[in-house]
Amino acid sequence: MPEDDLRSLPLSHVALTETVRLLETGYAGYVVPVAFDVDGLARRVRAEHVDLAASHLLIDRDGQRIGAMLVARRGRRSRVAALGIAPAARNRGLGRAAIALAIADARRRQDAEIVLEVIAGNAAALRVYTRQGFAAVRVLVGYERPLGGDAGERIGIARCAPDDILHALLAAYPADPSWQASPLCFAGATLPVLAFRSEGGEAAALVQPAGPAMRLLAFAVAADWRGRGLGRRFLNALAAQWPGASWSIPAIVPEAMAAGFFAATGWRRTAISQLEMARVP
Repeated sequence: MPEDDLRSLPLSHVALTETVRLLETGYAGYVVPVAFDVDGLARRVRAEHVDLAASHLLIDRDGQRIGAMLVARRGRRSRVAALGIAPAARNRGLGRAAIALAIADARRRQDAEIVLEVIAGNAAALRVYTRQGFAAVRVLVGYERPLGGDAGERIGIARCAPDDILHALLAAYPADPSWQASPLCFAGATLPVLAFRSEGGEAAALVQPAGPAMRLLAFAVAADWRGRGLGRRFLNALAAQWPGASWSIPAIVPEAMAAGFFAATGWRRTAISQLEMARVP
């Protein structure tokens, strides 16, 4: 399908319920299961800085609503945060046309860069993005900690408001974490996100219950305190808050970021990884 045959409406003109329906349909049969609901999408819009006015409801030449594309923006960077095409509309060039639309929008805004992620091994999507000028920048990985984890030495930790530790996380993180790993995602975070810090404020973390398991969203130790075992003791204390729970980190962590620490503290890499890709509009 030629790019001129793809029409769109800003998702700011569309109810979230309709966007959820389009994304649910568009991700049917995806390489990993992906679920959408209104509350979860609203949280993603806030956390990932999805700009609904720059995001698109996708319409084919027959006027059928065949998908949705979420576009996030921070400064002069933009990101294709989600792109779902209904199964009946696939293999018609619509994914390629949608990505071309995102690139054209970024060019009009004079963005410096547009980024996206793709599950490693998703050859079809990788071909589309490569042909649209995207190049792989780095690998993003996830981790899991076995049930119960390490019950060793702990330090005192206390619950706090997420905004109370945002500055500490930003100061401790590298200058270029992935989009979803950035502490900026958690400015103004509310339940179900929970925040903890050590009694002296040297370490901090954000976590979220995920059914019977726990998800570690962000974690940092102040630079002056690294290499002293504080991070291990903090995570042990955190795990003790939910005895018997397993822990996971989604595949959003740059491969080189704290890999040695995770390996040394009992975390193992998950099977799923992503490629972060980027191009200049």
